[in-house]
Amino acid sequence: MQRIVIKSYESKKSLVSPIVFLLLGLLLFLNPGNVVEFVSYIFGGVFLALGISKMLADFKRMDRTTGDMFYSIMMVVLGIIFIFFSGTIEFIIRLSIGVWIIINALNTIAIGANLMRVDRNSIVSLIIGFILLLIGLYTIFVSNLILSTLGLVLVIYASLSIVDYFYVQAKNR
Repeated sequence: MQRIVIKSYESKKSLVSPIVFLLLGLLLFLNPGNVVEFVSYIFGGVFLALGISKMLADFKRMDRTTGDMFYSIMMVVLGIIFIFFSGTIEFIIRLSIGVWIIINALNTIAIGANLMRVDRNSIVSLIIGFILLLIGLYTIFVSNLILSTLGLVLVIYASLSIVDYFYVQAKNR
């Protein structure tokens, strides 16, 4: 059996993306509500600017259609929704994820109940289903849980990438 020996350890890794992810993760973990509001304001501003600029361009054109005006109005409305209802957007995301978890939990409970008829040792499926049900409800009722968890995952990822970067750099010397 041949042994592979690495004589040079070349890498084109950079610290830029791990540091950006680390900062984004810290922001999401420590202050998810304000991050959602900020991103919502940015999206709202972009939609509003696109809608207004499209509307102005449509007024200058001679061959405009009702579809063009509808598109412009929808962009303006979307922009206003994102700007004035930024807190609601976070709730809708949280509600969607929570409902999805609850639906899967109910499915798991149903499968577990059917398995219990065949095998009494299938109580694990029922327990997992009820745990998933509680997680789904917790996700719906606790604000910013999803974004805080995402922030924590980004911090861990970025930290591991930074450690790997320095490990690779040490191997190059």
